[in-house]
Amino acid sequence: MRSIPRLLAVATAAVASLAAPLGAQSDEETLARYRLTEAALAKFTQASRNFIAVAKADSTVLAEEEDEGENSKSIAEIAALYDRHPALKRAITSAGMTTREYVTFVMSMFQAGMAAWLVEQQGGKFDNVPAGTPHENIRFYQRHKAELERIGEELKALEGQNTSSDEEGSPG
Repeated sequence: MRSIPRLLAVATAAVASLAAPLGAQSDEETLARYRLTEAALAKFTQASRNFIAVAKADSTVLAEEEDEGENSKSIAEIAALYDRHPALKRAITSAGMTTREYVTFVMSMFQAGMAAWLVEQQGGKFDNVPAGTPHENIRFYQRHKAELERIGEELKALEGQNTSSDEEGSPG
């Protein structure tokens, strides 16, 4: 079985496209203005849990979206992808986020994580952080790194659970 939250991976892959000359200027501006917060992190975590549950319950949603998602590049395109499927949209919005905020959060977190790694490699200096990467988001990522890793592991565990299994699961 392929990885359940494939569409999360699509959003992450889209971040790389922002650096390309064809990248969406408005997305770069959106990411430069967006600030990661504890409240958004809590909503994102719940939305991701919901998202995985929906995807596991209806694998046809993923099958339909995999092809479309791989071609999505912008925040608006990925949000529209989620909006086209009421169950996916509900999974996100029921956690208190719009689909656009969800995608923006994912991209911002990925951007901040990459920049935080760069800062770490530079001995804590922000000298070569790419333009448009908010330092506040890098610091947020640094402060929440352990929590983010825990959330990531939880989501990986959820995605790895077999949908035909009713076990309360020991870690795999």
